[in-house]
Amino acid sequence: MSKEIEAFQTAEVTCPYCSFEFSDSWEFGSLRSDGDSDEMECDECGKKFYVRCNLEISYTSSGLCKENNKKHNWEYFDFSSEDDGKRCYGRKCLTCGKYEFDKTKEDEEVHKSVSKNKEGKSVA
Repeated sequence: MSKEIEAFQTAEVTCPYCSFEFSDSWEFGSLRSDGDSDEMECDECGKKFYVRCNLEISYTSSGLCKENNKKHNWEYFDFSSEDDGKRCYGRKCLTCGKYEFDKTKEDEEVHKSVSKNKEGKSVA
Protein backbone atom coordinates (compact mmCIF):
# COMPACT_ATOMS: atom_id res chain seq x y z
CA MET A 1 0.00 0.00 0.00
CA SER A 2 1.42 3.39 -0.97
CA LYS A 3 1.77 6.16 1.55
CA GLU A 4 -0.54 9.13 0.99
CA ILE A 5 0.96 12.61 1.23
CA GLU A 6 -0.81 15.94 1.42
CA ALA A 7 0.32 18.29 -1.33
CA PHE A 8 -0.62 21.55 0.38
CA GLN A 9 -0.85 24.78 -1.65
CA THR A 10 1.41 23.72 -4.50
CA ALA A 11 1.93 25.67 -7.73
CA GLU A 12 0.49 22.80 -9.79
CA VAL A 13 -2.10 20.11 -9.06
CA THR A 14 -0.05 17.33 -7.43
CA CYS A 15 -1.07 13.70 -6.91
CA PRO A 16 -1.06 12.90 -3.17
CA TYR A 17 -0.04 9.29 -3.89
CA CYS A 18 2.88 9.49 -6.32
CA SER A 19 3.66 13.27 -6.27
CA PHE A 20 3.10 13.61 -10.03
CA GLU A 21 2.63 17.29 -10.95
CA PHE A 22 0.09 18.18 -13.63
CA SER A 23 1.52 20.85 -15.92
CA ASP A 24 -0.74 23.81 -16.77
CA SER A 25 -3.12 23.15 -13.87
CA TRP A 26 -4.82 26.49 -14.57
CA GLU A 27 -6.34 24.90 -17.70
CA PHE A 28 -8.67 22.64 -15.65
CA GLY A 29 -12.10 24.17 -16.30
CA SER A 30 -13.55 23.00 -13.00
CA LEU A 31 -10.83 24.76 -10.96
CA ARG A 32 -11.19 28.44 -11.87
CA SER A 33 -12.28 30.21 -8.67
CA ASP A 34 -11.11 30.17 -5.08
CA GLY A 35 -12.62 27.17 -3.31
CA ASP A 36 -13.54 25.25 -6.49
CA SER A 37 -12.95 21.53 -6.03
CA ASP A 38 -13.08 18.38 -8.12
CA GLU A 39 -12.15 14.71 -8.11
CA MET A 40 -9.26 13.91 -10.45
CA GLU A 41 -7.41 10.85 -11.67
CA CYS A 42 -3.63 10.85 -11.77
CA ASP A 43 -2.11 10.49 -15.24
CA GLU A 44 0.88 8.70 -13.70
CA CYS A 45 -0.43 6.20 -11.10
CA GLY A 46 -4.13 6.14 -12.07
CA LYS A 47 -5.41 6.77 -8.53
CA LYS A 48 -8.26 9.18 -7.87
CA PHE A 49 -7.89 12.09 -5.51
CA TYR A 50 -9.62 15.29 -4.46
CA VAL A 51 -8.23 18.74 -5.32
CA ARG A 52 -9.29 22.23 -4.25
CA CYS A 53 -8.31 25.52 -5.90
CA ASN A 54 -6.69 28.14 -3.63
CA LEU A 55 -6.22 31.60 -5.12
CA GLU A 56 -4.01 34.33 -3.76
CA ILE A 57 -5.24 37.87 -4.20
CA SER A 58 -2.84 40.77 -4.58
CA TYR A 59 -3.46 44.48 -4.97
CA THR A 60 -1.73 47.23 -6.90
CA SER A 61 -2.12 50.79 -5.71
CA SER A 62 -1.11 53.94 -7.52
CA GLY A 63 -1.45 57.64 -6.86
CA LEU A 64 -3.96 59.87 -8.57
CA CYS A 65 -3.25 62.54 -11.13
CA LYS A 66 -2.50 65.78 -9.29
CA GLU A 67 -4.38 67.85 -11.89
CA ASN A 68 -7.80 66.18 -11.72
CA ASN A 69 -7.52 63.77 -8.75
CA LYS A 70 -8.44 60.83 -11.02
CA LYS A 71 -6.58 58.00 -12.73
CA HIS A 72 -3.58 59.10 -14.81
CA ASN A 73 -4.07 59.40 -18.60
CA TRP A 74 -0.90 57.49 -19.65
CA GLU A 75 0.76 57.72 -23.04
CA TYR A 76 3.56 55.18 -23.54
CA PHE A 77 6.84 55.93 -25.28
CA ASP A 78 9.79 53.86 -26.44
CA PHE A 79 12.80 55.14 -28.34
CA SER A 80 16.50 54.51 -28.78
CA SER A 81 19.16 57.20 -28.68
CA GLU A 82 20.90 57.74 -32.02
CA ASP A 83 24.12 58.63 -30.19
CA ASP A 84 24.67 55.55 -28.05
CA GLY A 85 21.77 53.26 -29.01
CA LYS A 86 20.46 53.07 -25.44
CA ARG A 87 16.76 52.33 -25.17
CA CYS A 88 14.46 54.59 -23.17
CA TYR A 89 10.88 53.68 -22.46
CA GLY A 90 8.14 54.61 -20.04
CA ARG A 91 4.95 56.57 -19.84
CA LYS A 92 3.80 60.15 -19.39
CA CYS A 93 0.50 61.38 -18.00
CA LEU A 94 -1.06 63.63 -20.64
CA THR A 95 -2.99 65.49 -17.94
CA CYS A 96 -0.36 66.34 -15.28
CA GLY A 97 2.90 65.64 -17.15
CA LYS A 98 4.21 63.02 -14.68
CA TYR A 99 6.80 60.63 -16.14
CA GLU A 100 7.45 57.02 -15.11
CA PHE A 101 10.34 55.18 -16.71
CA ASP A 102 10.80 51.43 -17.33
CA LYS A 103 7.03 50.95 -17.73
CA THR A 104 5.43 49.51 -20.85
CA LYS A 105 1.86 49.08 -21.99
CA GLU A 106 2.59 45.34 -22.17
CA ASP A 107 3.49 45.37 -18.45
CA GLU A 108 0.10 46.89 -17.68
CA GLU A 109 -1.71 44.37 -19.93
CA VAL A 110 0.12 41.45 -18.27
CA HIS A 111 -0.91 42.79 -14.84
CA LYS A 112 -4.55 43.08 -15.97
CA SER A 113 -4.44 39.55 -17.40
CA VAL A 114 -2.98 38.10 -14.19
CA SER A 115 -5.55 39.97 -12.12
CA LYS A 116 -8.34 38.70 -14.37
CA ASN A 117 -7.12 35.10 -14.09
CA LYS A 118 -6.81 35.29 -10.31
CA GLU A 119 -10.08 37.07 -9.64
CA GLY A 120 -12.21 36.01 -12.59
CA LYS A 121 -12.87 39.61 -13.60
CA SER A 122 -10.94 42.40 -15.23
CA VAL A 123 -9.33 45.10 -13.14
CA ALA A 124 -9.52 48.55 -14.74
